[in-house]
Amino acid sequence: MRSEATDPELWARVRTDDEQAFAALFGRYHRRVLRWVTAQLRGVASADPTAVVGDVFHTFWRRRRAVHVETTAWPWLRAVATRLCANERRRCLRQDRLLHRTAATAAPETLIAPDHAASVADRIALGDALALLGPLERQVARLALVDDLPDAEVALRLHVPVGTVKSRLHRARRELRRHLQRPPD
Repeated sequence: MRSEATDPELWARVRTDDEQAFAALFGRYHRRVLRWVTAQLRGVASADPTAVVGDVFHTFWRRRRAVHVETTAWPWLRAVATRLCANERRRCLRQDRLLHRTAATAAPETLIAPDHAASVADRIALGDALALLGPLERQVARLALVDDLPDAEVALRLHVPVGTVKSRLHRARRELRRHLQRPPD
């Protein structure tokens, strides 16, 4: 298959069930659709952009005989992606409301507390790794990574320039990564 085929040429072949032509269009637009969907679903924590992209291309294939591609497939793909993103947003909202309602009405004895052992183990490992840092890096790492303060706030608290905070934080992260990736003794 020649790669310089236009969208209408490929689409004419897709309408006759040519899967290779569809694969060429998929390859041409997959990244663009994924970027569009990801941008549309930004801020929706439980959304699954890759599933929405799959639905977009599934709809594209399913409706291949009804869709007419004049110059490019992008406008049609974008319109379908936008509608499916709206559906995904509503689905996530309904799911969140249902979980909230269920949690609010459930009897306390029916609620199961999540196992927090892994979280505790991670915090202990982080504390041990922080203890291995030098005093300057430890101070910056605690404020920036544990207390989650921005660099400017850390600089104000420590009375040092922001650049100093950034360089100390860089060294601290490098050392923490080295200590945390090391297998336990």
